[in-house]
Amino acid sequence: MIQPVSPPVGRPLVSAVTGTNGKTSVATATVQLMKAIGWTAAGYDSTGITDVDGVLHTARPRRSPDYLPDMIGYQALAGAQAISLEAFVGILADGLFEHVQVDTAVCTGLGRDHLDVHGSIEAYWGAKLSLFEQHLRPDGVAVLATDCARGDLVEAAVARRGARLVTVGDGGDLSLDDPQESDGQLSGQLVIGSDSFDVTLPTVHSIAVTNLLLAAAAVIGAGGAPASVARALSQVTPPPGRLEVIAERDGITAMVDTAHNPGALQTALRALRSRTRGKLLVVFGAGGERDRPKRKEMGAVAASLADVVVLTDDNPRREPPQRIRDEVRAGCPDCLEIPRRKDAIIAALAMARPGDIVLVAGKGDETEQLMGTRRVPHDDRAVIRETMASA
Repeated sequence: MIQPVSPPVGRPLVSAVTGTNGKTSVATATVQLMKAIGWTAAGYDSTGITDVDGVLHTARPRRSPDYLPDMIGYQALAGAQAISLEAFVGILADGLFEHVQVDTAVCTGLGRDHLDVHGSIEAYWGAKLSLFEQHLRPDGVAVLATDCARGDLVEAAVARRGARLVTVGDGGDLSLDDPQESDGQLSGQLVIGSDSFDVTLPTVHSIAVTNLLLAAAAVIGAGGAPASVARALSQVTPPPGRLEVIAERDGITAMVDTAHNPGALQTALRALRSRTRGKLLVVFGAGGERDRPKRKEMGAVAASLADVVVLTDDNPRREPPQRIRDEVRAGCPDCLEIPRRKDAIIAALAMARPGDIVLVAGKGDETEQLMGTRRVPHDDRAVIRETMASA
């Protein structure tokens, strides 16, 4: 059984999630579970601030150590008993968690990203690990998957803090046993120690399942009743743009995902590879003015896992788009290169046949493309819907 933290005094309970990929999925699932089991809860993540009434507000954080405490205080005045926070690496590195005490903390894994800002992977990981070493209560609960990337670093940080560790997955403190797939859902037994509970998960994708279980462990570690959390899992809806099915027609499935680094792209493609009856096609690019060495690696990941790779522009910003594509192409020399993103999506959909999956990666639910200093309207989802509707 997962031993929950003791309730905080004089403030809402705070759950935070960090990692390279999957943070928003876990953070939004956490606040949904909190609400579903009857807590008055609010959330802050990349989609914005979800208040205690469930209304989503656009949020651009001030670079001030008072920002998060002020936000938590405002939600507490509105009646929040619990808060779910996405701990972005930027706000950790900039000290925005300085005055925030965290009761449960989740790590989704440590990969490669934002090295253009942090200078080295050690500095980047160090900022992430500060959530566990400095901001998690010494008697708090840390959560990570049994197959968490660089979980050894997280475990060491938690041990230094003296906090308790809860593991999720095969052989962990919380796991899903006897999973059975039906109509896009997964049913089975949520096993917590010697107890088990019937559960239905609204997804069959392995990474999405892991993210739901991480959120469940965080809520249980915060004091949620396991049986109530197990029942609530079926009600969770994913944030937009994360392995989201946009359209299906004539046996072809078109999806989008936010994957914009090697680890995220690999995770998304692996999840789809095992479920593709025909061919797996991917459309992607790399962002300009960001961590150039990851570009070749992303190309290699795409080439190794997809049957058809269509290389296009992502957000080139002020960097020459052709240079970006050349550096990605070094990892996937046999890819099809179509610079204009809309054209690349249309071409991939035209190549698809019944049983195929087309994944458009990198931008997810974004509605703009950063070209030079301009913000050009573009929505991968809209292009897919329009193209599939007119096919």
